[in-house]
Amino acid sequence: MNKILNISVLVFAAMVFVSCGGRAFVKSPVDDYISQYSDQQNFAIILENMDVEGRFFKTYKHQYKVILEDSEGTPVETKSAWKEVDEKFFWANEENLGMTLCYKKDGKLEKNVSPPGYQYVGNGRYGEWRNNNGTSFWAFYGQYMFMSQMFGMMHRPIYRSDYSSYRGGYYGSKGYYGPKTGGKSKYGTSSAGTRKSRPDFFARKSSRSGWSGSRGRSGHSGRSSGFGK
Repeated sequence: MNKILNISVLVFAAMVFVSCGGRAFVKSPVDDYISQYSDQQNFAIILENMDVEGRFFKTYKHQYKVILEDSEGTPVETKSAWKEVDEKFFWANEENLGMTLCYKKDGKLEKNVSPPGYQYVGNGRYGEWRNNNGTSFWAFYGQYMFMSQMFGMMHRPIYRSDYSSYRGGYYGSKGYYGPKTGGKSKYGTSSAGTRKSRPDFFARKSSRSGWSGSRGRSGHSGRSSGFGK
């Protein structure tokens, strides 16, 4: 009897909370990853793919690329299965395809969106700054060249000026999508680089009726910066 009473009280409290304009915190897969890898000194969670299924009753899904390090400190990537996510979380990350949603470096967690691989830039163990006609860019050493492919840097090099802007004005405070050219950022879903490297995503998106108009009805801005409470 007491158990039934306690459940009733909880249900009533939840109803009051919602009716008063409150909103319960819903954990995302990224929050789960942060908890799962809390004992790791270094990791990164990249939004690898996303999808909307259904027309009237929609299901929102994410797929992630998880970057962990082996015992020698070499990054190793694993692609997750599709994970169902909350609608608000989905639309908040609409512009974050291919971006690092959070990463942990030397035990310090950064929960603002950033370009993939930025946590390894500037680390002399993995590479160095090189110059080409007066322009400084990041280059991984030969044994770590696979990281360029892992983080999609083959066609989008990281320039020192961009990285300095990130560290000086964005790190720890807000998401960073790189410099803008022609009104579009260097990184993120709408960037030219993402459109070129992920044609399958955009073909699927255009064929899914669930994408059409959903963002406008849900009223989300499409750029997330930070997870958890």
